[in-house]
Amino acid sequence: MIALLFLASCEQGPTQIRLTSSERIRIDTLTKQRVDTLIPVLDSLCEAQYDSLVQEALDSIINLRRSEERKIRERLKQQQQQ
Repeated sequence: MIALLFLASCEQGPTQIRLTSSERIRIDTLTKQRVDTLIPVLDSLCEAQYDSLVQEALDSIINLRRSEERKIRERLKQQQQQ
């Protein structure tokens, strides 16, 4: 009895499911409807976060440029000392 339960709990290979064309069309339609309902939500999230995302990107670019400038100044200073 225990062996039977043990064998039944073993994983089986992936199940092959064949969908008809009408089933595939229905699934595509339902998926598109769900995605279409999410688009306004995602757009509003993007609009709400736009200013902070732009500021974050700008800060990142400024920090990168300052770092590059610092490296160039250090290199020039070393060249002048030689």
